[in-house]
Amino acid sequence: MAKSNKGDFLSPKAVANRQKMKGLQKLKFYCQLCEKQCRDQNGFKQHCSSEAHLRQVAVFGENSGRFIKGYSEQFLANFLDMMAVSHRNTRIKATVAYNEYIGNKTHVHMNSTKWTTLTEFVKYLGREKLCDIEETAKGWFITYKPRDKEEQLRDRMEMEKRRKEEDEETRMANVLARQIAKQNKKGGEEKKEERKADAIDLDDGEREKINLHVVSGGLNNALENSEKKRKDIVDFSNAGGMFSNKKMKTGGKEEGKAAFKKRKKLKWMLRENIVCRKTETGEKGTVVRVNVEDREADVKLKESGSVVENVDEDEFEPVCPGVGGKCAVVRNHDFVGEEGKVLGVDGNTGEVTIESFKRGIQFKAKSSDVARLV
Repeated sequence: MAKSNKGDFLSPKAVANRQKMKGLQKLKFYCQLCEKQCRDQNGFKQHCSSEAHLRQVAVFGENSGRFIKGYSEQFLANFLDMMAVSHRNTRIKATVAYNEYIGNKTHVHMNSTKWTTLTEFVKYLGREKLCDIEETAKGWFITYKPRDKEEQLRDRMEMEKRRKEEDEETRMANVLARQIAKQNKKGGEEKKEERKADAIDLDDGEREKINLHVVSGGLNNALENSEKKRKDIVDFSNAGGMFSNKKMKTGGKEEGKAAFKKRKKLKWMLRENIVCRKTETGEKGTVVRVNVEDREADVKLKESGSVVENVDEDEFEPVCPGVGGKCAVVRNHDFVGEEGKVLGVDGNTGEVTIESFKRGIQFKAKSSDVARLV
């Protein structure tokens, strides 16, 4: 039988070495910096004195915090991915989950992260609300309930549906309120006209009574008295013509002022270049003119191209931009008038995270109180 060479692949020593490398090795003989697993203490000692390992140690010493942070993030991401695939929405013992995680030979070892023990890592998952944790007499148990993109999109669509239904109900209530007010106004005008008609009829009756009284008292006296009254009335009208004209002019101005006071003044639309939406039709528009003194604004509609002058604020609502869009806070916030950039949208609460251009800070506001800038 021919003797096998020392470097032969099928030699007994090579086969024995490959069998030893199968499965998991001892953790204390693993170098995370070089990602190298040594079989025994002698091999680990030889590796630690090698030139390649010493170079990695020198690089690690320059910025150790960055390395530990990177290993911790990688360990956490891999562990949660394993839980999402194998134990989704399942209550499982922490040690069982950890043993399943370290079954992968290429996993990131915990001794290279900021967590020194498994208990500390489990408590971190509970503090950050990444998992539901429970401590029992048998040890720690964890339950991972992930919220993937599909679930978040579904929740967001349901919230938008509810908001549209509420907007529709509010819009119908406003339409009914306007119709009721219009009918009440018409009814009031008709009652006034009836009162005037009754007064006119009453005046005609009094005139008939007076005429009858005059005829019974004597025709000559009645003619003289009527002639004097006519002259007095003519003289008074000629003398007070200018007064009556002035009164009419001032009365017109007073009526105009009263109409201006009755008109509802704008609050959040006093800013140019903000995008708004007509609540009844959903057509978008842009504020093109603002009169701050009179609190008036004109809106140019995008689809029809027409300009609505002196708009009613109740008929419009602000349009919130998407992530990365430029926006301005227009109402119901401490930072009204603040311009910024949308960093994120919370589908559960309907709030947006904004980074202020002027202050450089981040704050949250309701999407219904934020308008897109063009």
